[in-house]
Amino acid sequence: SPEPDDQLLAINDALERFAARLNAGRPSGVAYIEPDRRMYPVLTPNDPMLSSLWGLAGPAQGNGIAGVNAYTAWDRVDGSGVTVAVIDTGYRAHTDLSGQVVAQYDFISDTASANDGGGRDADALDPGDFRISGSCGSSGTSNSSWHGTHVAGTIAARGNNGVGVVGVAYGAKLVIARVLGRCGGSTSDIADAIIWASGGTVAGVPVNAQPAQVLNLSLGGQYPCSASPTTQNAIDSARSRGATVVVAAGNSNMDAANFSPASCNGVVSVASIGDGGSRAPYSNYGTGVDVAAPGGDMSRG
Repeated sequence: SPEPDDQLLAINDALERFAARLNAGRPSGVAYIEPDRRMYPVLTPNDPMLSSLWGLAGPAQGNGIAGVNAYTAWDRVDGSGVTVAVIDTGYRAHTDLSGQVVAQYDFISDTASANDGGGRDADALDPGDFRISGSCGSSGTSNSSWHGTHVAGTIAARGNNGVGVVGVAYGAKLVIARVLGRCGGSTSDIADAIIWASGGTVAGVPVNAQPAQVLNLSLGGQYPCSASPTTQNAIDSARSRGATVVVAAGNSNMDAANFSPASCNGVVSVASIGDGGSRAPYSNYGTGVDVAAPGGDMSRG
């Protein structure tokens, strides 16, 4: 790390005090006395789309008030040594994710929802979750979201590689657990993915040799966690192995207490703010929310 350690800080402090004493009694003709101080690198990744990522910036970068001030954090930490599980739609091969994925598994057990011609397997690549009219009990159609790739990039897109964007923890590695397909995902599949991603045992699934210290679940359903012992038990299991479980508060402009896993015990529930620093109009809210983070507010353009 380029940052000084505690011993160096103590030495610098002693030099400052010594210089102050010398200055107090400096002889005529000496303009001033000061320590020859150290300076350290300030990291700004060279990814070309960095300037568009207002959520990573902070007041010092002039991008509004709502960013996480990652530019300052990167001088101390970049996520190196941490593995984050993205429990989502899977991922697409992408230059900014090259070398970042250290383990993966497709937990979607329903073939129709999986949309890849089979059930559970060791390939978490995302074939798309597009919906045609009449499927999923809906008359509407939708294009694929590629949501898991988006989330994986937000977390750990490679930094300083001169390509695309940069993740907030670009030094971290990723475990990909595919649980959401066409028509969403089932509680049982998601629960198994939580257990597996954190290093637990799931029947019929190879053990994850790269357990994640952080699990990210940007997903949810409109029912309280108290109605889903399966979900709560899986979260408890992951936490017993030391994992931190981070979940979306939800995007329904409602109390997060009515959503799962946002209302589960022991999770970090995250609401969304826009670039002005206030709650995004769609974001869930309530006493169950632990922290708010940049998500966007399209009503502001």
